[in-house]
Amino acid sequence: MKRQLIVCASLLLSVGCDRSAKEDQSRADQAQREANEKAARAQDEALQKSAKAQHEADDKAARANEEARKDMAEGQTKANETIREANQDIVKARNDFQIRAQKSVNDLDNHIDKMRTDAQKANGKAQAAFEAAMRDVDAKRAALDSDLQSIRTQPVQQFDSFKAKVDKELDDLKKSIDVAHDKL
Repeated sequence: MKRQLIVCASLLLSVGCDRSAKEDQSRADQAQREANEKAARAQDEALQKSAKAQHEADDKAARANEEARKDMAEGQTKANETIREANQDIVKARNDFQIRAQKSVNDLDNHIDKMRTDAQKANGKAQAAFEAAMRDVDAKRAALDSDLQSIRTQPVQQFDSFKAKVDKELDDLKKSIDVAHDKL
């Protein structure tokens, strides 16, 4: 009977050990599942945070791009306004100069016409000297007229030098007219 008791005790002990190992394995499996679930939740949270951060960064970049586009548009608008104002100033300066030059030419033409009328009353020698002097006046007047015709086609960068050239031509024409007048 002792032997049966020992066999029974051994069986009970081995069954008890199996349960304990099974329970340990079950607990280990449960712990692993919980750890896996916890890791999966942590990974999901990390992905959500990353996605949220990326979305915020994208939004911030989009706002910055939009702001930059607005700034560029405003800058271009201001530049266009400045260009228009500069072009208007150039056109006004050209028009003012053309009006002033044309008025001077008209005054000189009137003076030339009066001198031609006076020359008809002068003696032959004075008329000949006057006509010789008038060839220079006519040549200078033709050159001035040619330049005045090209005023609108002058590049902005060269307008000041063109203006100086026309002013000099006007002065030279006045001097030639004075020389011709002195011949009368």
